[in-house]
Amino acid sequence: MKQIFKSVLGTILIILFLAIIYTGLNSLQAEEKPKDNDPPKYNNPGIINKPVPVYCGQTDFMLDLAAKKFNQQPLVAGTVIVPATGRKIAVLSVFVNKDNVTDMSVLMTMLDTNETCVLGYGKNLKFYEGGEET
Repeated sequence: MKQIFKSVLGTILIILFLAIIYTGLNSLQAEEKPKDNDPPKYNNPGIINKPVPVYCGQTDFMLDLAAKKFNQQPLVAGTVIVPATGRKIAVLSVFVNKDNVTDMSVLMTMLDTNETCVLGYGKNLKFYEGGEET
């Protein structure tokens, strides 16, 4: 009788454990997926939050990677400013391969954290002047 009780109790505990794991994983998965019907950001119906792959690292490492591994150099940079306060929070920069054809990276360097993130990477560059491709 004790053996049957132990077997039933063990089975119930295993099922309970698996149910807890399943519920936890299900809720984590639900949190990662943004809803397409999320409310607009900045009171603008055209701006919504979307997950995109962003790769970040220490600024020195990321800039060295762009220059040495990808043979890129900075083309243009601009300061990211909080409109309400005028505080400078980051620098947005575009790095282009030295051959001006192979590839480019768009980087954002956060000034407070010494961290730089790759926001985008593109290949087979085409330049436009006056609205026409060169």
